[in-house]
Amino acid sequence: MLSMTFNAPEEAFDNPSEYLMQGKSVEDLMLHMHVNYRFLAMEPLPTFVCYDVMKNPTIEEDFVPLEAHPDHNIPASK
Repeated sequence: MLSMTFNAPEEAFDNPSEYLMQGKSVEDLMLHMHVNYRFLAMEPLPTFVCYDVMKNPTIEEDFVPLEAHPDHNIPASK
């Protein structure tokens, strides 16, 4: 699982009209990491991202989905 913070709003990604990312996603940005993990036969979990962390921080609110993320995405052991 990749967990990242960006000082950019969520709208900066997956948006072809944005100058910097030009429609690319967070997953596109982190492709090199995903390829490395795939090479090591690791299985990906969904990426967790917090956006706009400096200009418009919502720190306390961000902890709720962060804490729930593993429970929703890691299969229970048998």
